[in-house]
Order: sequence, then C-alpha cells, then structure tokens
Amino acid sequence: MACSTAAFLPASHVSAQDVVRLPTVAPPDNGPPGQLVSHPDSSSEILRTPGQNDVAVESEPKLPPGVRNGVFQKIMFDGTWLAPGGENGMGEYDLRLQSILALPCPTIDSPLVITPGFEVHYLEGPQNVDLPPRLYDATMQFRWLSQVTPLLGLDLAVTPGVFSDFEQSSSKAFRMPGHAAAAWTWTDTTKVVVGAAYLDRFDIEWIPIGGVIWAPRDDWKLDLIFPEPKIANRIAWTGQLGDQIQDWIYLAAEFTGDVWAIRTTGGQNEQVLLSDYRLILGIERKVLGGLTSRIEFGYVFNRRIRYRGDTPDDCPTDTLMLRGGLMY
Repeated sequence: MACSTAAFLPASHVSAQDVVRLPTVAPPDNGPPGQLVSHPDSSSEILRTPGQNDVAVESEPKLPPGVRNGVFQKIMFDGTWLAPGGENGMGEYDLRLQSILALPCPTIDSPLVITPGFEVHYLEGPQNVDLPPRLYDATMQFRWLSQVTPLLGLDLAVTPGVFSDFEQSSSKAFRMPGHAAAAWTWTDTTKVVVGAAYLDRFDIEWIPIGGVIWAPRDDWKLDLIFPEPKIANRIAWTGQLGDQIQDWIYLAAEFTGDVWAIRTTGGQNEQVLLSDYRLILGIERKVLGGLTSRIEFGYVFNRRIRYRGDTPDDCPTDTLMLRGGLMY
C-alpha cells in the first residue's frame, strides 16, 4: 500500500520533559534554575529556560535545586498505548525504563550525562503486514553540555544502541544516532536554538534542529522547536518561587519514527521503519526532589510501516494514544 506522507523524524527515547537539572550556572534570584527538556531523537536536548545569564558563577559552584549529589540523578519509567483500530489498524504498547547519571567533564559546569535505557514495543497487527510481535531498544546515550559563554550553550551527544526483534542475525541492529546543537540567549525571555541530528537510518540520515524558546512569564513556556514543539502553562504551584510543586498543562506535537532490524516470517533479515505524527494534550505534576508524574492523551495520524528491502509497505489507520510517566 502506498502512503501519502513520508514520515522521517526520529522516535522519542527520552520523552520525559525536564528530565534532570544540571549545574550549568547558579540559579537566579528571580526565576527557576536551568532545565533540560527532551526532543524526539533522544539527544536533541537544550538548556531551555531563558533569562539565566546575568548570574555570576561562584568559585565553588552550588548544585541547583533538584540536582542530587553524586553520579545518580534520575530514574524514569513510562508506558504508551496506541488503540488497535480496525482491520488495518495497528495497536502498540510501549514500556520504557531509563536512568540518568552525571559526571563532571571536566567540572560540574560542563557535565557528561550518561543515560542507559531499555524499551520494549508490543505490536498488534496489521494482519497483512510481516511484523514481529515485539521490538526492543537497548541504548546508552553519552551527552556533553557546556555553557561556553554567558550567552552560548552547547549540547553534543551520541547514542549507540541495539534496535532489533532479537531474532535477526545481521549487524544492522546496531545504530549510533547523535546530534550537535547550540542555544543562544537573545533576550532575557528568548533563546534561539540551531543544530542538526544524525539519525543513522536507511530513509534519511540528517535532520535540522532549530527554533525559538520564549518564556514571557514564569508560568508560560513556548518551545517552538523543530521537531517537537510544545506550549505549556503552569496552572498551580506551591513552595518558594513556585518551584517545589508545579502543575502544568501543555499542548505538544511529535513527529516520531525509528528503525529496527527484524527477521521476517520467511527467515530473511530485514529493516523496518515505524513512524507517525502525534498531537498531544498533557498534564504534569513536577515535584522538586520527589516523584514527578504526567499523563497524556493524543491523536496519532500519518502512520507508516516501511521496509528497506522488498517487503511491501503499509499505512495503518489513525488511532488514539494514552501515555503516562513517572520520574524520580
């Protein structure tokens, strides 16, 4: 079946927003500390909060709120369910577990963030498509962050991993996507982000990363960044500077897709791309130093199953999504 739209963007391996706070600069007196917010390729994460660059870095830097002493920083778990739909629908249930470790490189102002992760995808249909019942991701991301100047931050990452059904026997299961990106503080409320991501995929190798981050007030964040824009509004908060417990509601878009090496029912090694577009409404409770939770509802469309070899492609019908996550 021919598909009308070619989806080519990377899947989300680190989809929890504000995954960890790291000590790039000391936190300002009149705003929240810096935060890292994820993008769909598991690596395009940028220091997002504008208005932090007029703060002097202390000779003995203090850890911003939310950063743990030692190597361990966060552990994250989330689950995603896509409804099966009709005869040409494809249901999917994803479970993902990740941890975040941080090391000075060479100092705590330029950390090396190490993120091991494992994800399993349970597939249901379509009936006329040669897909295994399960797909797996086993990844280890190495990401270096540095605030080069008070106005310029860099984010470099590589994510070697195995993407497979654990039945095939080719070397195509191993892939090494990565990215390079920079965030330039334009004004106290605006940052400009530019960069590129290497996908290491058979359909497309590179995509751009770019856009504008605008935070006109503490309770509004407009992350107009390709390939995962998001608009968020803080609806409730408690604690000093509203930072201890925050409730946010947000509208986001995701353009997802990833490639796995599989074995077909005929015993042939093959590579398959699963991709789609998603519109998401979510609510999140952020607890500084505690358990953060979120729940999301979404509409999934422009779905595509594409093979590298001669196996026929397919386009599953649109469906609904439910996703939840926990982070500590």
